[in-house]
Parts: sequence; structure tokens; C-alpha cells
Amino acid sequence: MIFLHRTLRTLREDKAWHLGAFFMVLISSMLIVGMTIAARNLETIFDAFSTNAVLGDAEFSTDAEIDIASLEGGFDAVIEQRGVVDYALQPDVTLRIFAENAKVNRHALIQGQDLDDNSILIDPLFAAANDLTIGDRVTIGGKEYTLAGTMALPNYIYIIRSREELINDPQAFGIAVLSRENVDALPDRSVSYAVRFNAREGIHAQELAFKAYLLDNGIEVTHWESVENNARVSYVALEVQTLSTMSKVVPGMLLALSVILIGIMLNRMIRRESVVIGALYALGYRRAELLRHYLLYPLLIAGAAGLLGALLGLAMVNPMLDFFTKTVFPMPSDAYAFNAVLVLIGLLTPVIVLCAAAYVVVVRLLRAGPADLMKGVTWSEKQNVIERALRLDRFNFTTKFQIREQVRSLSRTGFLLFGVVVATMLLLYGLTLQSSLDYMLDEGISALYNMKFEYVFKDLRTEPPPPGAEKWNGIYVTPQAQPMFSFAIVGVLPETDRIRLKDRSGNMLVPDKVVITNMLADKLRLDQGDELRVVSDTDLKEYALRIDAVADSAAGEFIFMPLEALNQMVGAPAASYIGLWTDAPLTFSGDVLSSTKSMEAVEAGMRNLINQSGVMVYTLMVAAFVLGLIIIFLVTGLIIQENKITISLFKVLGYRPKEVNRLILDSNTPVVILGYL
Repeated sequence: MIFLHRTLRTLREDKAWHLGAFFMVLISSMLIVGMTIAARNLETIFDAFSTNAVLGDAEFSTDAEIDIASLEGGFDAVIEQRGVVDYALQPDVTLRIFAENAKVNRHALIQGQDLDDNSILIDPLFAAANDLTIGDRVTIGGKEYTLAGTMALPNYIYIIRSREELINDPQAFGIAVLSRENVDALPDRSVSYAVRFNAREGIHAQELAFKAYLLDNGIEVTHWESVENNARVSYVALEVQTLSTMSKVVPGMLLALSVILIGIMLNRMIRRESVVIGALYALGYRRAELLRHYLLYPLLIAGAAGLLGALLGLAMVNPMLDFFTKTVFPMPSDAYAFNAVLVLIGLLTPVIVLCAAAYVVVVRLLRAGPADLMKGVTWSEKQNVIERALRLDRFNFTTKFQIREQVRSLSRTGFLLFGVVVATMLLLYGLTLQSSLDYMLDEGISALYNMKFEYVFKDLRTEPPPPGAEKWNGIYVTPQAQPMFSFAIVGVLPETDRIRLKDRSGNMLVPDKVVITNMLADKLRLDQGDELRVVSDTDLKEYALRIDAVADSAAGEFIFMPLEALNQMVGAPAASYIGLWTDAPLTFSGDVLSSTKSMEAVEAGMRNLINQSGVMVYTLMVAAFVLGLIIIFLVTGLIIQENKITISLFKVLGYRPKEVNRLILDSNTPVVILGYL
């Protein structure tokens, strides 16, 4: 009981140090519990949604109808045809309407009533952005439908118009589901297929065999998109991975800082109380009793902070998951699971780590006998290996004193250095995130594209384009060396000014040769003069390209080459094209367009994302700045405590305050600078 009272009194006396350790452990425990449980739940929700709604392995289109029953039996797969229509509710507001599926990529109801012949289901983001509520009337193709509820599709979790778009804009684009009969009655309906293989191993090989069978039987695949290349799905997996990584890295760094801080506190405490410890030894107290006493400090700090952090972590799970499943990735989620094991890990990890570190420190310091402890000889100022190796006699007194201040307290120097490194990393992460988004918009999308509208047709066209429009062609290919992702090869007119490319020196590049963007070149580890072998995603033909130049562009992963050269390579007519770039909107009769993109809408979406991320970025930067200040404050207090006698002696000898400050405190400046570097 006496020791407990003394422990509590010591905690009250050194509030700054103990509060610093307390808050670091608290934040560490909170992030371990909150982010880990959120990541696990998001992954569970996504997996359950994908399974229950039967997420397809690929979506494709063909030039002729396929025999679904025969293909399902031959490839042990589930295949379903689906009609889809892009319907303009208002100018610049498009609703992509899908027919209700029964086997693959089925919709999941989020709110309201399920579908009937006179109702429509719309995704919740589009409904909220366009002020649509359940019970409202929506006119599609001249017929009124009642908005029965909101829904989600497993292949459109992140709702973007096409794979080229990076940012969703629910005010301008959304998805909906109607009954098959109602979709079939709409004009400009297009048809696609979804396939899911029952054997869940070797999906890529099954896809290749499936496409090869279609081609061998004279069926041309006009479009193919595997689920791993579908950004509407893969963004969810990327977010889960990011959350999982952050839940380990950031708490781990804060926990390491806490360990160093606790070690320094115990070391200083035992050094200061060595005479008292020696007296207690002499009075008959055993080392185990003293060990338990000093382990109370990390136990109380880690226990209280770990418990409060775990509770705060649990409290942040619901808001995080609500944000992801209701604001970013619409998915049905009935309830969130709270994993007791993860809560215990978040609670006990700080306790175990800090107590283990404290045990090592205390046992090492309590090795001395009572007489030695009372004399204090255990902590005589001896030169360590680093100090001897530096040969300080070569320097003047000021430099020698400052260096000695650092090398004789390596734990303190390490705490300051590591703390500044952590704060700098968090600060740079926020700055890099913000500047990367700005760079992607200003030096990527805006710098690359010199047009206002992009139109993509369903089939190749050969007639002359309208005045003011520039034609282009493109195919999606998969690199043979990395078959799990695909990218676009774009054929452009050599004299084009719609695409502006620059090399790494800032010089303009004319796309009269094969030019690869540096994002794709870095991913494939390619450089000028290298050869790239690819396979077409639609007809499985193999092509070999020699890279003539690398473009410094942050707009995406592309290869640009002359239009005629691309057409010749793929065997298309020399003047054929798949899309148009224009500065003025165009209209086309019939169901000929696959997609339409407004560059102004893309830029507006990016601006919106930048504004939304600004709050998170600036919060992270402020937190990093405050963390750095706390660490410097704690180290400064420790330096003053450890050098009280030295500072008093300097004053007696006539040193002015500025000179004392330069000798004692300024010795840490190189460490702080090194940490920021």
C-alpha cells in the first residue's frame, strides 16, 4: 500500500512525462482497435455482399448472341445476359439503368421495398445528391415509376461511369435497376453478359479458355473486363488494404515512442532514487518487491490508456464504417461485428510491450547491491564506445559539451530522433496526399487532355468525323509478364494537339511513335528502347511493342502511338476509329455510343475530392505538428531536469542565459534537423 501511494504521488509530480506516455498509448490502442475492426468489418461486408449478390468474375459483350446453357455446362459457370441503358434524366445527369438479374451481379436492397413492374431502385448516393426520396415519381422513357427504395450492385460498388474515370460524381451519374420487361422496352438498349466460374481456383486461366472458345466458334468479343480490372470493385479491396496497413504502422510507431519514453522515465527515476532503493534493500525489502513497485508505473499508464483507447476505438468503428458503406461504397450492412480478440489485442498489446520493456530496464538497474546503490557509483559518467570513437579532444569546449550531451544519453537522443521522424512522416504523408491530388489534376488530367468532351462508340466507325472532332482508336491489353491487370493502347493522329505529352526533361513529345506514360513504365519496369509483349483483352492476339519514348504524365497508365500504326497492328481499316474528341457537344442518332465523358465534369469531381480530403489532410498535419511539439517539450524538460546542477554551475561561473541555452538546449538542434531530413 505504501508503494502504491508513492507511485500515485510520483505520477502527479511528473505530469508532463506521464501524460505524454498516456496519450501516445491511448492513441495507439484506439487506432489498433478502431482501424483494425473497421478494416475487418469492411472486408467482411464486401465478401458477404459479393457472395450473396454473386459477383461475376468478368463482364463482356459480343457481336452475336451466345448459347448460355451450353457455355454454362461446358465451363461449369453461371452466365446471365443483362440489358443496360444510359438514360439522361436531365442535361448532364445520366442514370445507367440495368435490368434485374437473377443469377449473377444481383442487386441488394439497402432501404425501402424491392422491385416490381411499376417501381425503380436507385443507388443511395445518386438519390441523395439529386433530392430523390422513396415514394417519388421518376419518369423513364415516357413511363412513370415509383422510387421503391435504394440498392447496390456488386459490380458497381464504387459508382463511376467508366474505368477511365477516377472520381465518382453522384450529382451527374448514378445507377438504377428496373424489371427486365421495362428495360427491354427502352430504346438504345445494349446487351452485355456476366460470368462467374464455379471453380474458384485459376480464374484467369478459365477466363482465357472461355474467350478462346468464343473466338474459335466465330463469336467476336467486343468488350471484356475482369473483376480485378474493374475499378468499381477493386477500390474496395484497396481501401481495406490501406486501412489494415495503417492500423499496424501508425500505432506501432506510437507504441515504440511510448516504450522509449517509459524506459527513459524509469531509468531517470531509479537513478534519482538510488539511495532510497539502497536503503530499502538494507531494510530487508526484496528485489521482487521493488521490481513490482517500479512496474506499477507502466502498468497503470498502459492499463488506463489501453482501456480508454480500446473504448474510444470501439466508438470510432461505427462512424468509420457508416462513412465507407453509406458515403463512399454503398453496400448493405445489417450490423457490424465487434471482434473481442481484436479488442483484447488493442488493450493488452500496450500493457505487455511497455511492461516487458520496463522489466528489462528495471532488472538491469537493480542488479547492484545496496551499498553500491547508496553510493550511486553505478551511474558514474563513463565514456561509452561512441564517445571514445569520436575523439572529442579535437574540438573546442562548446562543441565537445554538446556532442557529449547527446552520446551520453542515447535513449533520450533516440527518443527525440525517432519522435521527430514519426511526426515528419505523418506531416509529409498529409502534404504528399494533398499535393498528389493537385498534381494529378493540374499536371495530369488538365495537362494531358486538350478537349472538353470524349465520345466512345460501341463499334468501329469509318465515316469522316464531324467538323471540329478528332478521331482516335484504342484497345485494352494485358501484359504477358503481369497478367493480373490491363491498360489501354491509344492510337492518335500524329499531328494531334488534343493529347499533350512531355518527356522527363519537359520537352514536348509528338505521338508519331510509341510513347508510354511514366506511371505505366514504372509499373512494368520499362524504359526507352525496351520491348513490351501484350495480349488483347478481346481477341487474345499477341502484340510486341518497342518503347520509343517515356512521357512524364500523371494522368494514368497508357501507351500512345500513331492511329494508322495501331489500326494496322490490330488489323482494323486504316481510317477506322472508336472515339472522338471535341470541344463542343455532339449528338448521335441511335444506340451507337458506349460512353460519354465531359472533362469539365472530371475536373469538377477531382476538385470535389480535393476539397473533401482537405479536412482529413489538415487534421493529420495538425496532429503531426502537435506530436512534434509534445516530443520536443518532453525532451527539453528532461534535459533541464538532468542538467540542473550543471546549469547552476554555469551560472555561478558567469555564463549568460544565451550561452547556457546554446550549450544545453541547442545541442538537440542537429538531432531535430536530422529527424526532419
